[in-house]
Amino acid sequence: MQSEPLAGAVGTLHVVTTVGGAPVTDETLAPSALPHEVKLIAPADDATAPIAVQVEGYEAAGWTPQSSAPPVLVRTAETSFVPGRTMLLRVLLQGECLLGLPGGPPGAPTCAAPQTCIGGRCQDDHVAPQALEPYASDWPTNAPDVCKPANAGPPVVQVGTGQTDYLPLTDGQTVQMEQGPQGGHHIWIAVRQENLKQSGSTTTITSVQPTTGLKGPETAFVFTFDPDEGGFCKLAGLRYQLDIDGTDYHQFLGQPLDVTVTIADASGAKGTATAHVQIAPTLLCPTGVSGC
Repeated sequence: MQSEPLAGAVGTLHVVTTVGGAPVTDETLAPSALPHEVKLIAPADDATAPIAVQVEGYEAAGWTPQSSAPPVLVRTAETSFVPGRTMLLRVLLQGECLLGLPGGPPGAPTCAAPQTCIGGRCQDDHVAPQALEPYASDWPTNAPDVCKPANAGPPVVQVGTGQTDYLPLTDGQTVQMEQGPQGGHHIWIAVRQENLKQSGSTTTITSVQPTTGLKGPETAFVFTFDPDEGGFCKLAGLRYQLDIDGTDYHQFLGQPLDVTVTIADASGAKGTATAHVQIAPTLLCPTGVSGC
């Protein structure tokens, strides 16, 4: 169980689980205890027994089951065991699903079973067993997203160019070095990736001249990726300044350069790729500047 920021609206969480319709766990937690996991074991005589989870959030920090206060958040989830495997059922608490309080503004809809509030509207609370993720101890930092879906394969990284969009590079393609508006000399790098987190991933660029061994700087960015075609996500406009460490940029003009991009996400997954390019022999100056 995890939670988006709830703006202090919830002081106590009441979490109940059942297996095959029979109660198994009943816990009262503070929101600060999240992320939180509950381990359930299939009955010996029913390896595909149904599982149900109900989470209720209450405004008061000192709520107890004897309290008559209504919940300000209700989230349910249902699935079934997968024989012979340890799987993960995620339950995400969302601010969009906070219920309205008497005398206050209207909140999320009240959903009737088997529906629950997801994304601010009532949706089926059942998760098919085949849609569950294999359990991993790093699950709190490794939630699926549009760039890294559940059961994702190995990371894939592609190095391209582009200031406003991703453009693929061919082997040996000429890339233009530019003078920046505040000095410094850079090339534009763009990347596409698959099976790495959309947000919080670190994109690191390094380079080396294959003919001389001259190294470019190591530059890192933490930017959010945009969804792209074919299940990929992309990031453009990475200004890779070749003289940021004081190296004379003239040494790169007209020379081949191997540009390596490594993307690492919070789960520890990492992907890397290298593009072999040729730096143009002349510099592109800013508009209105000649002979830079």
